[in-house]
Amino acid sequence: MLILRRINWRKSKRRGFLIVVLLFAFCLPRELFDSPYATVVEDDDGALLMATIASDGQWRFPPGNEIPGKFETALIEFEDRHFYNHIGVSFIALVRASIQNVSKGKVVSGGSTLSMQVIRMSRNRKGRALKDKLIEMFLAVRLEWRYSKSEIIELHAAHAPFGGNVVGLEAASWRYFGHKPSQLSWAEATTLAILPNSPSLIHPGKNREQLLAKRNRLLKRLWKDESMSAIEYQTALAEPLPDKPLQLPQLTPHFLTKLNIENPGQRRFKTSIRRNLQRNLNRLSDHHHQNLSSRGIENHGIIVLDVKSGEVISYVGNASKANQASFVDVIQAPRSTGSILKPFLYAGAMEKGQIAPQMLLVDYPTRIHGYTPHNYEDSYDGMVKASEALSRSLNIPAVRLLSDFGVSRFKNDLEGLGLTTLFRSSEDYGLSLILGGAEATLWDLSHAYRQFATSAQKLTVNNELKRFDPAVAYEILDALSGVNRPGQEKYWERFDGHSKIAWKTGTSYGARDGWAIGLNADYVVAVWVGNANGEGVAGMTGSNSAGPILFDVFRLLPNGSWFTRPVRHMHHVSMCEQSGQRAGLHCPKTIEQWIPNTCLVTSACTFHQVLFTNLSGTKLAFRGDEEVLNQTVFTLPVAAAFYYKMNHPEYKKPPSTGASGNVKSTDMDIMYPQPKSKIRIPKLMNGEFGSVVFEAVHQVESAELHWFMDNNFITSTKDIHQVPLRPKAGKHLLTVTDHNGLSISRHFEVLYSERI
Repeated sequence: MLILRRINWRKSKRRGFLIVVLLFAFCLPRELFDSPYATVVEDDDGALLMATIASDGQWRFPPGNEIPGKFETALIEFEDRHFYNHIGVSFIALVRASIQNVSKGKVVSGGSTLSMQVIRMSRNRKGRALKDKLIEMFLAVRLEWRYSKSEIIELHAAHAPFGGNVVGLEAASWRYFGHKPSQLSWAEATTLAILPNSPSLIHPGKNREQLLAKRNRLLKRLWKDESMSAIEYQTALAEPLPDKPLQLPQLTPHFLTKLNIENPGQRRFKTSIRRNLQRNLNRLSDHHHQNLSSRGIENHGIIVLDVKSGEVISYVGNASKANQASFVDVIQAPRSTGSILKPFLYAGAMEKGQIAPQMLLVDYPTRIHGYTPHNYEDSYDGMVKASEALSRSLNIPAVRLLSDFGVSRFKNDLEGLGLTTLFRSSEDYGLSLILGGAEATLWDLSHAYRQFATSAQKLTVNNELKRFDPAVAYEILDALSGVNRPGQEKYWERFDGHSKIAWKTGTSYGARDGWAIGLNADYVVAVWVGNANGEGVAGMTGSNSAGPILFDVFRLLPNGSWFTRPVRHMHHVSMCEQSGQRAGLHCPKTIEQWIPNTCLVTSACTFHQVLFTNLSGTKLAFRGDEEVLNQTVFTLPVAAAFYYKMNHPEYKKPPSTGASGNVKSTDMDIMYPQPKSKIRIPKLMNGEFGSVVFEAVHQVESAELHWFMDNNFITSTKDIHQVPLRPKAGKHLLTVTDHNGLSISRHFEVLYSERI
């Protein structure tokens, strides 16, 4: 029996030991704290940009930041001097607490270590029962086995109460002192080291004297322990206690929303935002909102990118003092693009070898497949250099260029640049794609424009966005930095920044959206202005609304650098000064220019040719004539010449063919209809069908033109050669003759549409 008892006792001891081991191993939950955390957004230097309170109403920041040395030293000195020498329980502290409690006749000290305090906070215990103390001692030893000393300090700092609804060192540092924990002074660090033990001391009133006394006693202990110098000690004593809690910064509300959407469940975001720049842009935004709102413009967005990294360094999703739509992040909202896409088209055409930077493009009233674009000011140059057409944002050259380039190809290029909102087919967009027929976000456009800067500098980027030829990108940026701006954009000359910038504006149909995007080698700034509800504002343009914001933002940025001409991707060639094409045999004046290698395939000058004329140079002649003069002339298409000579009085029209009866005339042209075109005539609101205005031009201003439809005379015109007609459905032949008997004809087809 005795042997059996001994065996049973041994088994019981083993079982008991096993139970204790298992209990010790699994006594701590996997997650020590299940408290909800605030959402925190930090700048590129770890400073607080934005925070939202935790779901339980506490300012409790998620763990993650390192504990500053001053706070750790003060906390250990105040709470647990033997922290690095015990295993979770300090028997020295327990003995000292027992002696103090007996001598005072009440509980004045618990002898708890920092590890035991972490356990108490995780259990959310309030009382001081002996049973709870023993449990905490057991769990504290287990805590020391799972976590390192530094991790235990971090847990304590993240979950300790600091008065009111402030929990954790980081939240306390921002709420009471307005900066991150790493910037705490000795006085601030000791104040926060004391509060978890007596969080009510922070509240105004008589407690503040007690708090000050405790802080100063702790400072003295630290000084005597040589944790701080005498000068640091005296300076710390002179610092006042904090006043009422500070409001936490709310610098990036829309950016926080974006981060939450993209990273659900994440509670701490380290961003590339620059805090001082963001604060200044918020003030700038408020200033401009005052001016814009008086004009009925309530919303705007601003985004700034670092070119080299592609990171967002400032983000103003909307005016903070806007109307009820201020919560809308307009940077992420698709809006009509206006003219803001034109640089991408010119770049694509230049890469394709379709145009050269100074090549002349057509600029006169145009109808293509029923689409009739107009320049913003309804003025036309006849012919204009490509770089000037881009910098002046002329619509006619852009539409004609898109027609040649191809809508489908251009749409693919835009998608390759990262535009994510082109949901319709190329056929649905048509030629209006270049003038605001599509929608894009300020986010996508800012990153797409960045590709010009990275391509021009041949920077290596981590994304898969379309890259431009470096020389083409340089030419586009050079054109957008030029001074040849329309009248409403002349304000740019008042820009007193020292850095050169390339910039483009855009305005959507109905004045609903105003765009301005600018860049140099270091920064991209993109601005959208309008009303989030889509309401248009009379007189609003990208130039007069978004443009001023753009230049004010650049004034806040450090001076950026400009681009170096990428000559390895260019050729130095002889160019016709007048036409902008490669010099031909008959060009009277040429200049040497750098052009992108992709433009070498463009043709030689087609505008200069040698003609045989009479001695006066007024009429064409033949080599067999007795008196013949050969001369080099600059010849433009008749329709282009009609408008070109209005802005270039030096232009001389080519010699006339005379009354020779030639079918083809160099003196006149039919503007509308285009050859073999199909004209759709819609039904009007009153139920009747509309009419079509046919138009012709003539080199001679006083010329009289005679109009024939299917060989039947219609009318004659002088000065303004426009004739409204309503032809029958079917195919027709329009013929126009001038006073010399010269004629020109057009075949076209008319279709009637019953749809109103």
